[in-house]
Amino acid sequence: MLEKKGFVVSSPTDEGEIAGKPSKNADKEKQKQDVSPIQETKEKEVSKKEDTIVSYTLKVKSNMTTTEITQILAKEKIIDDTAGFEAYMNEHDFSKNIQIGVFVITNNMTYRQLAHTLTH
Repeated sequence: MLEKKGFVVSSPTDEGEIAGKPSKNADKEKQKQDVSPIQETKEKEVSKKEDTIVSYTLKVKSNMTTTEITQILAKEKIIDDTAGFEAYMNEHDFSKNIQIGVFVITNNMTYRQLAHTLTH
């Protein structure tokens, strides 16, 4: 009667499972497999982020140019785009206000943050 109305009827198998459905143990094993790679990936991503942060102490001396500073920042892996950072400094008039001193900077700082650090 159920089959005539479009239902699928199945009988239990020898293992006590319903045909076509995985066992509860199979579900648990699949969940363990699914969770482990995700957790490992997250751990790897976190360690990559931790490994990529570079800190540098920049000593700005009298008469240093923006180009010299930019080249040092690129060499120390603080910035990737020397021309872009130098253009930013010039366009926003930060180049004229660079201060002499010692500055701790990191590679995760924005151009704006770097510029403010070097000018204040």
